[in-house]
Amino acid sequence: MRRAIIIFTDLDGSLLDHDGYSYVGALPALEIIREQAIPLVFVTSKTRVEVERLHEEMGIQEPFIAENGGGIFFPRGYGGFRIPTAIEQGPFALILLGRPYAEIRRFLESVKEHYGLRGSGDMSLEEIVSITGLTTEKTRLAKEREFTEPFLMADQETLDTLREEARAAGLKITRGGRFFHLIGIEQDKGKAVKHALKIFQDNFGKELLSVGIGDRPNDFPMLSAVDIPVLMPHPDGRYEDFTLPKLLKAACPGSRGWNEAVTGILDALTETE
Repeated sequence: MRRAIIIFTDLDGSLLDHDGYSYVGALPALEIIREQAIPLVFVTSKTRVEVERLHEEMGIQEPFIAENGGGIFFPRGYGGFRIPTAIEQGPFALILLGRPYAEIRRFLESVKEHYGLRGSGDMSLEEIVSITGLTTEKTRLAKEREFTEPFLMADQETLDTLREEARAAGLKITRGGRFFHLIGIEQDKGKAVKHALKIFQDNFGKELLSVGIGDRPNDFPMLSAVDIPVLMPHPDGRYEDFTLPKLLKAACPGSRGWNEAVTGILDALTETE
């Protein structure tokens, strides 16, 4: 193709089924992506170590964006890319966009009693397993936070007031599938995607065409940052109230809907090249 295609995707409720976290329904599209050497960039609230484990399971060696845009991780040496703003972190070149986890936890500790909050750091493995349906081992990985803190809130009527306090502390709140997330005020999935796209553009040296796939409000900035945004429905078939001029809507939730959306887009692009 004349253009380089890059796919950015949310995981839970998008590539992965909401219940069970399976990607089996997406296997045909994943095979096409692999055959065409299309970068598939996970953009997720999951932690770095969670994504590393999933990459290993799926046989993927691509950049990814962890913890709602807190960090962009490029495998070191990826495609011979030059990434001048990155710092070395283990096997990755890291572009740091988020705030340190310890700083976010300090804020949560200062307000959690007043607002009835329970952060991931306050919960046992067993409690998170019961909420998420993850295995105990995957829950351990989910608790290894670097840039964000997922939390539950007893009374959401005070959410706006909490947002104001968070903003005054240089933080903000977004919402994923099961938890609210306390994150740095300067980070979101859209900013991270734009930053990653610039890195791809600088290194590919040709026109890019970006696809973004997500289902929740924390995905809206990502969908707004790409050329072809795809909104996934929830398991009950409902879509979030979100519009964009070129927004596509997947026909069904989870991996099967993701598969249909991606194969449809790639087929259409092949026909127009």
